[in-house]
Amino acid sequence: MAHKSISHNGAAIRALRMAKGLTVTELARRAGTTPQSLSNLELEHRPGSAHMLNQIALGLGVGLDAICRDRIATEPITVPA
Repeated sequence: MAHKSISHNGAAIRALRMAKGLTVTELARRAGTTPQSLSNLELEHRPGSAHMLNQIALGLGVGLDAICRDRIATEPITVPA
């Protein structure tokens, strides 16, 4: 299971995409994924892998922290025993 800091970031991705004036199709192309996969991430129907989130950040021209900032800052990391 993905840690919440990288699994619930759809609103940030969508807000950044819209602020940059990009369509789902254009950002998906830049990130090397499908529009449906990107839409599923934005709607938080499924978590994104660290690799995919990095590709999306690159496609948006922002750092990964711009997508995950709120989650990383507020959620503790649990290390399995």
